[in-house]
Amino acid sequence: MLRSVMVEVGDSRHTQAAMDTALWLARAFDARLHALTCLDERSVQSEHIRQMVEEHVREQQAAFEKRCREAGVECLSDIEMGEPRAALVHLARKADLLVIGSTPDPEAQARGYSSSASAIAREVARHVLVVREQVPTFQAIVVGYAGRENSCNALQLAAHIAAKAKGTVHVVTSDHDVTRAGAVLNVGVEYLGAYDIDVVPHQASEQPADVLLDTISEVEADMIAIGAIRRSKLSMLAFGDTASRILDWSPAAVAVCR
Repeated sequence: MLRSVMVEVGDSRHTQAAMDTALWLARAFDARLHALTCLDERSVQSEHIRQMVEEHVREQQAAFEKRCREAGVECLSDIEMGEPRAALVHLARKADLLVIGSTPDPEAQARGYSSSASAIAREVARHVLVVREQVPTFQAIVVGYAGRENSCNALQLAAHIAAKAKGTVHVVTSDHDVTRAGAVLNVGVEYLGAYDIDVVPHQASEQPADVLLDTISEVEADMIAIGAIRRSKLSMLAFGDTASRILDWSPAAVAVCR
């Protein structure tokens, strides 16, 4: 399922959590791990400071590579100069999954723009896992399932991770048409029958984002998987109101699947 995982390396607590999560996933799936540090040239005021920063980064990467070797995980490290978001979006094409750390930003939409995590997930063409300050155990995973290809991919990723972690997948569908919601939910639950995991169905008729956030709280999930389609950058509909709200509001790690 996952042959290669990319993670952003850094000092913050949520970035450290992302590194721990990426290492766990790489080990669980026997995947190659690509550790990336993006340095913003605009913040480097002199060559001396740049050398100091690069030395610190190389020490970070060396320590992480050592942890990977001890865990039996192949790890490649890189330093990329330039605008961090653009670098992540460009280099994420090398991996099946990009893991980044970010705190929730509920006020982002009220201010009229997306959080940094939402912006990255909007542009990256691969799966993205946004980790909060706590490393997820994957014991309870919520999946927003609508029957479309992108949400099918979210269901598949959640199932594979839950199987590795021996966790439970909570499948959530929400539609004003109760009959249609039930039919979609049955398809998702039937699909998960092929996996050796516990599955709990949830059906609702409210706004999907509200239902998903409520379910995360109710089952104390530490990850939610959702699907998103990249179309146009000019409209919220290009990424989806549901995906953006989940990324900005969810206290749990968020996997955005293509």
